[in-house]
Amino acid sequence: MQSSAKKSSKTRIKDIPFSLRPREKLVTLGPSNLSDAELLAILLGTGKRGQNVVSLSEFLLRRHPLKQLGKATLKDFASIAGIGKTKATRIAAALELGERIFAPSSFTKVIIRSTEDALEHLREIAVKRQEYLIVFYLNARYELLQKEIVGIGSLNHLRITAKEIFSPALQTPSAFILVAHNHPSGDQTPSDDDILFTTQIHDAGKVMGIPLLDHVIVGKSGYFSFKDNKKG
Repeated sequence: MQSSAKKSSKTRIKDIPFSLRPREKLVTLGPSNLSDAELLAILLGTGKRGQNVVSLSEFLLRRHPLKQLGKATLKDFASIAGIGKTKATRIAAALELGERIFAPSSFTKVIIRSTEDALEHLREIAVKRQEYLIVFYLNARYELLQKEIVGIGSLNHLRITAKEIFSPALQTPSAFILVAHNHPSGDQTPSDDDILFTTQIHDAGKVMGIPLLDHVIVGKSGYFSFKDNKKG
């Protein structure tokens, strides 16, 4: 019969009966018999002064419920008193392993490591009569998470902001972005607006920790890569 006695947050783990401590329960009963908080407590390892590790885990799950845990960032975890950077990285690593276990086989993933990879997915806008601004959102393995049409129209008229570019990147969450747009005129040479826009997105990416891999301009007869030409 499982004990129903509720443990105070101030109860030290060493004061809990040995067989009821999270790690020991996992060994003797198996992981499926542990609560969400107990499983998380094993990852955290320790609590903080005046709050044992299970109570700390319960607090974290109230702040970020299990179903939304994968959307929280390292900063979100580390900002909770008693967790900090080291414990936050353990949680992030565990979440990533879970994602990789249940992710579709790698052959179904679109990989974009280079400008040439991106061009394979830009053919449809190369012949458009209007300018299309597209953003590729990539994870740390350069797998395409999302391809978004952010705007239609010339950049100097669209006035697209960095916030509009990076908002989906934070929700995905992304490790890199690649931006592309077309020139209906067929001339891939970047305009002053193109150069200014690229500089702004590049600088915003550095601040946010989501680097801009490249800004590609495509046309009917070719393309221009800011990365290859070291512009912006």
